[in-house]
Amino acid sequence: MKQWFRTVLAGALLAGSLAVSAAAADYTVCADHLKDLGLFQGTAQGYELDRAPTRGEAAAMLVRLLGEEQNALTLEYSAPFEDLQGWEKPYVQYLYDMGATTGVSETTFAPEEPCTAQMYAAFVLRALGYTEADGDFAYTSVNDFAQRIGLYDAAVIDTENFLRDDVVAASYTALSLMPKGSEQTLLDQLVENDAVDAQTAEPYQALFDLYGQYRTATADMAAFEQFSVRGGLEAVLSEEGAKRLTVRTEDYTMVNRVDGTAISEGTLTLEAPGVDAYTQPYSMDAADETGSVRAALLYGYDTVPLACVDTMKRSGSDWTFSFVDLPARYEGCFWALSKSGVELEHAEDAVLVQTVQNGRISFQKLRLKLMQGDAECQVVLTGELKEAH
Repeated sequence: MKQWFRTVLAGALLAGSLAVSAAAADYTVCADHLKDLGLFQGTAQGYELDRAPTRGEAAAMLVRLLGEEQNALTLEYSAPFEDLQGWEKPYVQYLYDMGATTGVSETTFAPEEPCTAQMYAAFVLRALGYTEADGDFAYTSVNDFAQRIGLYDAAVIDTENFLRDDVVAASYTALSLMPKGSEQTLLDQLVENDAVDAQTAEPYQALFDLYGQYRTATADMAAFEQFSVRGGLEAVLSEEGAKRLTVRTEDYTMVNRVDGTAISEGTLTLEAPGVDAYTQPYSMDAADETGSVRAALLYGYDTVPLACVDTMKRSGSDWTFSFVDLPARYEGCFWALSKSGVELEHAEDAVLVQTVQNGRISFQKLRLKLMQGDAECQVVLTGELKEAH
């Protein structure tokens, strides 16, 4: 096997290593969208998406998201919290008045403490009109409720290591949701109330409307607690127009949403000109993986999160998505390339097509190109859902 790899890599990787780490899970684009709409500012140091938000920052972010910053700044502070800095008081006062926060005690808000995913979900849900008092959600399970209504997506929001990155992804998604009892999205309401410029909002409203149709069309996916996906990857590495290496996988993945497990079994085949093909069976368990590979096994076949979408369109039963950066849930599907000695770094033209029938995604195909210098790799990833019994 070592001789096979030496022979293949000597001919296939003449251009040096090509990289497959397209992009980490990063939602800078969501922050850009929010800033474009006038609903996010960042800090004096920029967006700072790679660190945890404080509770004080989360309060300010939420008030801006609601388009109420100017109103908040006119409020006289009367909330009972004694541990706030001056700049924090208007935002906390606004949220206190609307019932979105009661602090951590009768007299403290703990503004410098990290804001967890649980805390931010509760802030946003209350702002959207959902309350514990009405039985809409329980604080102990608020992340589950946030996921159920589409605010959080398990493949996007890291509830264990909650960062400002997650805040902007959730906040952008919240704009597409309808507050409780409303037939308008939050963004529609902001436009109607002149909190967001109508012309600026128009392309986002069109995207949210289409995405809402997609969510409705794929609503039955949530009912599939156990299912299998049969598919695979084919990647053709070329240099100066000459084929150097083909990496192919054929796999069968069992996904169990109840216990959050996924096990994939299949074969990995390597082919190169003038060399006998090499095939090796493999087995992967999401419990043994981390990062993008784990995300790919658990969430690589599912509805596409709004936070990841650049553009989308529909043609009959086919939904087509493009991405600014390749989401981690798909990046991890390319593990076979790095295992084969091919490391690709620059992804282009990533397009995902999902065929939706009878409320579920029956088939999906992801195409993209990976480039570096004169070397390129054309990649096609396919998957077909089968219901498990």
